[in-house]
Amino acid sequence: MQYVSIKKEVNQENGNEVFLVPALNLKNSKGATKQKIPHPLGDDYLEFETLEGAVRAIELSGFKYILPDGTKQIVSKEKPVETDKTYDELVYDALINQTKDINSSVVAAALTALGELHDIKLLEIFIEKMGEENEAVRTNAINAIVNFGAVSVQKLLTAMKDENWVRRNSAIIAIQRLIDSESVNPEKLFNPLMQITNDKNTIVKTSAILTLGKAYKLYKKCKKDFTKYVK
Repeated sequence: MQYVSIKKEVNQENGNEVFLVPALNLKNSKGATKQKIPHPLGDDYLEFETLEGAVRAIELSGFKYILPDGTKQIVSKEKPVETDKTYDELVYDALINQTKDINSSVVAAALTALGELHDIKLLEIFIEKMGEENEAVRTNAINAIVNFGAVSVQKLLTAMKDENWVRRNSAIIAIQRLIDSESVNPEKLFNPLMQITNDKNTIVKTSAILTLGKAYKLYKKCKKDFTKYVK
C-alpha cells in the first residue's frame, strides 16, 4: 500500500498555512504540463489551502495519506454499506459528486475518469465544466467532449451562444479539434462560426476566425475528394 505524505508550510507572501502534496506532471504531446496528480514518487507539488482538500485529492488518486504530524490513514475493514444501487450507479454517483469539489485538481481528475466511461448522458456535465476558469478542468472536459465525435456538435454550437465567454471559447476549441480529426461536416459550421467572428470578446473572436479557416480548408478537401471519386 502506497502513502502520499502531506507537508504543512507557511506561504511567505501572505503568511497563510498551505498543504503541499507530492505530484507527477502529466504532459501533453508538446511536452507542456497539462495536469498534476498526487503520487508518492512525485517530483513536483500540488498546493492546497486546506488539509481536507489535500486529503481528498490523494484519495481520489487511489493512494493513502500521511498527515503533516506523521499520522497514517487508517485502512478501514468495515463491511460495505448495504444499498439497492448497482455498482454502475455507485461509481457514477461517486465520480459525478467529485466534479462539484472545491479543489480544481479533484474536479479535473473526476472529469478524466468520467470521460473514460464514454457515456453520452454525461455530455451536459462536460459542457458545463468547460466554462470553468481552471485550465486543467477545461482541458479534461473538452477532451471528453471531443471523444464523442460529431454527436456533440449541436451541444457545442449551443454553447457558443453562452453568456460565459470562457464556455464560448472552449466550445470553439472543441469544434476545432473535431475539424482537425475530420469527424464533422464543415458545412454545418460555417454560419455559426461566421456569426461568432463578431464576438465582443477578442479571445473568442480570434478562436472563431482560426476555426472558420480550418472548417473551410476541410470543406475544400472533402469537395476535392468527392470530385475525384465521381469522375
